[in-house]
Amino acid sequence: MSFKINQACWKIVLCCLLCIQFSIAQESYHKSVVKEGIKVDFSLSHLSEDKAVGEFREGDHVLFRFKISDTISGKPLSGSFPAAWMDKTNKSRPVDCGRKIVSYIEGGLLSRPELDLNVYYVLTLNDDNTINVVDPLFSFGGSQLLTQIQIPGTGYDWVAKEDQTMVYVSMPDANQVAFINTSDMKNTYNVEIPGQPKDIVLQDDEQHLWVTYDIPGRFETTSGVAVIDTDKKVLVKTIETGTGKHDIVIGGTNEYLYVSNQSNGTISIIDIQSLKKIKDISISDVPISLAYSKKANALYAVHKTNAVISVIDGKTHQVIEEIQASPGINNIVFTPDGRLGFVLNPKKHTIDIIDAATNRIVQSADVDEQPDEVSFSDELAYVRHLGSETVWMIPLDVIGTEGTEVPLIDFSGGQNPPALGAAPNGAPGIVQAPGANAVLISNYLDKSIYYYSEGMAAPSGHFSTYGKRPKAVLAIDKSIEEVAPGTYETTVQLRTPGDYEVSLFMDVPSFMECFPVTVLPDETKEKERLKNVLGPLSISYFPTGNYAKVDQEISVTFELLDLNTHTPVSSLKDVRIMTMNSAGRGHHALIVEESETKGVYKANLKLEEEGLHYLYVECLSRGLTYNNPQFLSLYAYK
Repeated sequence: MSFKINQACWKIVLCCLLCIQFSIAQESYHKSVVKEGIKVDFSLSHLSEDKAVGEFREGDHVLFRFKISDTISGKPLSGSFPAAWMDKTNKSRPVDCGRKIVSYIEGGLLSRPELDLNVYYVLTLNDDNTINVVDPLFSFGGSQLLTQIQIPGTGYDWVAKEDQTMVYVSMPDANQVAFINTSDMKNTYNVEIPGQPKDIVLQDDEQHLWVTYDIPGRFETTSGVAVIDTDKKVLVKTIETGTGKHDIVIGGTNEYLYVSNQSNGTISIIDIQSLKKIKDISISDVPISLAYSKKANALYAVHKTNAVISVIDGKTHQVIEEIQASPGINNIVFTPDGRLGFVLNPKKHTIDIIDAATNRIVQSADVDEQPDEVSFSDELAYVRHLGSETVWMIPLDVIGTEGTEVPLIDFSGGQNPPALGAAPNGAPGIVQAPGANAVLISNYLDKSIYYYSEGMAAPSGHFSTYGKRPKAVLAIDKSIEEVAPGTYETTVQLRTPGDYEVSLFMDVPSFMECFPVTVLPDETKEKERLKNVLGPLSISYFPTGNYAKVDQEISVTFELLDLNTHTPVSSLKDVRIMTMNSAGRGHHALIVEESETKGVYKANLKLEEEGLHYLYVECLSRGLTYNNPQFLSLYAYK
């Protein structure tokens, strides 16, 4: 009788993975390659300071950095647009680096790497307490849904950090703001707010997150803004500003925050550095919408009743101009450069364009029913409508001249008006797709996100939201970005342990290279994996001989160890063994008794047929079943 290599291997695996720390770690990872007149310095480092230098494990959040320069001049190569992937290597079937990169570029299910460092993800803010994460560039067997993030309440508004490593989501019905880590797309933290958080903005240095809040059911109660420390993830302060609903914008110099108080007819000015309210501006009407023009260094406030737009100087905080518009205006948005302001009038189905240099309405345009949102790409303004599925496009480079006609180009944003049926929220429903002259449009009733490329007559595709109704859409760019001349970076979370290669490709100048990287297992996760494979108990068989004679009584002895503590488990009364040969015959449910040694169990049995037999152990009280892989091989002869 003998226990063969199978149980010996399990014991070695257990000792290595459960009883000792990994003593061999990567050196601090940095590798330089020079070829074809190009030098590439590749480095891999942790985002967290509490991680061991040079030791990378599954689940770690890491920074990929490529410094690319010309070997002759030594100057950094800017605008190289490198692409990179990370995938496991197969030592028994090695693949040439160049061939591997070509397969990644060509795409396909069988050539998809574990980590694609050139992608962006689409997030949808749904009408329940979920956020969908969709990969728009590739489909996993027909499904593009990567994950669905559960948050404590229904999202109202959101904002992402500049490096897009974190997304903050306000949840009015939960009185919380959620922190979404985009490395693993998980809700990592929630901050309590003493009211219902609504509109949310992030100041330029990203130290503080500002969130307006209402007091539910008590609109005459003073409310205002909550200030959250983004690093410490704590509520720093609440600042009461006034009563009624609030809108919020940050000034162009990052010195002041402006909060409207609709019931009071005032706009509060908050000093960002001191976190104190310094002034209230009365406009003698209901301030329904705020926007700030960096070009004019001024705040623009839309009046609900008298259709006036107040212009407030960003330095003196005095009203310097009042622009008369048509009744029905309810929203104002400025172009990214702050030159032109778009004023929406859903009552008259029009848009007015304000020149911030003259504070005059210089152009107007009739659009479709109930324009409710304006979003911008690099070249176009997109006008969404609540009463029509048509999305209007306005070229930014040909507008702004007083008295001229506004050119309008249209396409369909779905089968239904994109926002029809959705509850009011503060997040945009149209956003620019990263790295492309294209936009993403969320459509609530269609349960889809449409992809529109500029210049086309219709959307070129759409992504399903898998039964969820999207109120808003957000693109999180996880691709490699040039952060300094010749320096390219991206951040990711390492997924599974193993030996990898990071493949780097550049088209102009032409360059291909692969860098080896080892990812070690997370010890806690490895224990859990072993528990799932082996069961909760480790079985250590004691050898007593190589063979057994048919019908000769033999003794089988083994020790049961707790998989987590690796200590013997004693006093078990339901330990049983089963033997089976290749024909499926053998002994079933033989009771095993504990020996005099703690945790060691012993049984006597006979093998009735010649040939190879397998012995399995069961202990249902500890969750160990016969189908665990810790079997013993026996051989009987005549």
